[in-house]
Amino acid sequence: MLELKNVSKYYSNNGVVTLGLRNINLRFKAGEIVAITGDSGSGKSTLLNVITAVDTYEEGEIYFQGNETSYFNQNDMDMFRKNHISFIFQNYNIIDSYTVLENVMLPLILNGKSFEEARKEAIEIIDKVGLTKRIKHKGTKLSGGEKQRCVIARALTGNAKILACDEPTGNLDSETGAEIIKLIQEVAQDRLVLIVTHNYEQVKDIITRRIKVSDGEIVEDVQLSEHKAYEEERTELKTEESSLKFSSLLKLALKNILSTPKRTILSSIVFFVVSLFSLVLCLLAMQFSYDAGYETNTLYGIATKDQIVAFNNLHKGLDKEELETTDHYEIYYNNFYESIEFVIGYERQVAKPDTLSVHLTLHKINYEILEGKDCRENSKEAVLVFPKDSNSYLISKNKKFLNKMMCYISGEVCIEEIGTITGIAISEEVNRPYIYTDEVSEEVINLITNQDVKGYYQIDGQELQPLQFATYVSGLRTHIACPMKFKDRIDFSFLFGNLYAGTYDIPIIYYEEEDSLFPTLYPVLAVYSNYQQGKIPFEFDEIYEATIYSHDIKKTKTQLEQAGIEVTMPSRVNGDQVNIAVLYLFIGIIVISLICLFFISYIILSRIYASKTNEYGIMRTLGLIKKRLDKIVLLENVGIGMTSSILSLVLFVIVDAIYPIMRLGNYLSWIIILVYFSIVFLFSLLIARRFNRRLFKFSVNTTLKGEVARND
Repeated sequence: MLELKNVSKYYSNNGVVTLGLRNINLRFKAGEIVAITGDSGSGKSTLLNVITAVDTYEEGEIYFQGNETSYFNQNDMDMFRKNHISFIFQNYNIIDSYTVLENVMLPLILNGKSFEEARKEAIEIIDKVGLTKRIKHKGTKLSGGEKQRCVIARALTGNAKILACDEPTGNLDSETGAEIIKLIQEVAQDRLVLIVTHNYEQVKDIITRRIKVSDGEIVEDVQLSEHKAYEEERTELKTEESSLKFSSLLKLALKNILSTPKRTILSSIVFFVVSLFSLVLCLLAMQFSYDAGYETNTLYGIATKDQIVAFNNLHKGLDKEELETTDHYEIYYNNFYESIEFVIGYERQVAKPDTLSVHLTLHKINYEILEGKDCRENSKEAVLVFPKDSNSYLISKNKKFLNKMMCYISGEVCIEEIGTITGIAISEEVNRPYIYTDEVSEEVINLITNQDVKGYYQIDGQELQPLQFATYVSGLRTHIACPMKFKDRIDFSFLFGNLYAGTYDIPIIYYEEEDSLFPTLYPVLAVYSNYQQGKIPFEFDEIYEATIYSHDIKKTKTQLEQAGIEVTMPSRVNGDQVNIAVLYLFIGIIVISLICLFFISYIILSRIYASKTNEYGIMRTLGLIKKRLDKIVLLENVGIGMTSSILSLVLFVIVDAIYPIMRLGNYLSWIIILVYFSIVFLFSLLIARRFNRRLFKFSVNTTLKGEVARND
């Protein structure tokens, strides 16, 4: 059945070669119960490991049923153990996180049986060894004798030709040991039973042969009985792989995850941190690459990253309902005044008042009060806000406006009151001095808006031309005088503060004049006194511009564009050039960060997984080949990694919604999510592959001894 010819085994450690076995020649028959004895370190366990393909050998040949085994690769050795060998170890080598039933089911599942079939057969075998009452107990809850009975039950599942017992009673008391020896005798039947023992007296009554080993050599081989021993005919060695469904591998991976909650939680924390860090890096990269191609439009006094300006290039009114159904938290209509500079003074001084050029906003900008206090809501109070990078002299010089009533000034005359300045502040969101208030009169807003209006006309779709303004009063109403020859060929438009395109309901009068005349705007009584009487030259009849503030400007921009509305983002206008070198540098930093994160995480995870190598080693003794074990470890890693990444993403979205993180949530898209999950999946895959390479770098014997981590 089994023959060893001149088999030698050597160990190499730090360049020192040690003899394990020397020129071993043995022949075993089916039905034999062989005791392998010898002093500690004599080589008896090494002999058993070599015979059972748990360890390799360097010289000679081992024949099993007439078949050579020296040509076996790793998969062949695993399949040889699964199909022909069962084990009973001194250290039991059951998976402690599994129940008795799951331990006995495992070799049946690895042989291709379904979970239902394996469960049914395992229950019958467990009953034979007297462990039915402990069937649902995990390995950690069993006594030594119960663990050994569990191992024997597992050994009975495969009908293996060889039963290898390595010190099966070494950790048991004499009474329990005697019970185990008797049980081994009962299950031996037609098997070849090899028992490595230091207690010959305990096994002498059941063995048929005794082999003594000393210093790696056979010094005694005594045949005690021929009982049941017989030669088996030479048969073709079965090393093909049994069918193992993917669903079974998935269930085993899930079982490993759920049966070791502490290790799973620790692994999940590592993957969670990696996932969150990767997500933030992806969003930072997106933000940087997005901003690298854009610059702030300095024509806008306020240009925050949550700001969108909606308009219509055809100078038509906008649909208020469409604007308000977009994602936003504030909307201001026709607030052309925000980007038009005007002059303020205080106390309605008539002659040469103290003045300051400012802009006006009703939008709550973020600022830091330097002196005074914040304005109260819904009151005629205001805060004077300077750009954060303003020099201290400018701010100090204008502190004289504090606690004064501000007035709109044209020329040297104060026209309309704006409100009392209650505080002086600075802000990163403004490019020039601003007045912020919650309330201001429409008269003031209209005065500011009309201060810097420029008219244009376009004939036959050609280039825009400036509209001439009359310097004298003509007629009884504001109108545009246009030569008849341009009728049906001309379009008029206005620019407010040179930023926004719009239109007014201004009548056009066509007249017959010389061909050289051009369109001219005639305002009526364009003197300041008439503003107080409500005679404003231009009034809005529709919504021509809307400034929208949104937490998700990309989504809002898409919604507006789908509605046919033009948009611009003042903080993101096309720049003249992108600094490609800086962009590549940032991407390089991200890649290096991810690589460093990978190795740091691998070191942590390798320590966590080191505690699982024994379990995987046990699976290898049961014949789980590398390809199958690779998939189990991969499924475990990917399962934990992807679950952690989903939790990380959900947490980020929740936190970003409550406390926006640098507005990174604005860059979250399906593409970023896909890239994010791809990174986590790749990370999980690389961790699993690296661990598997380490696991299969060593023999099963080395793995079971827990030497993988030390040898890595």
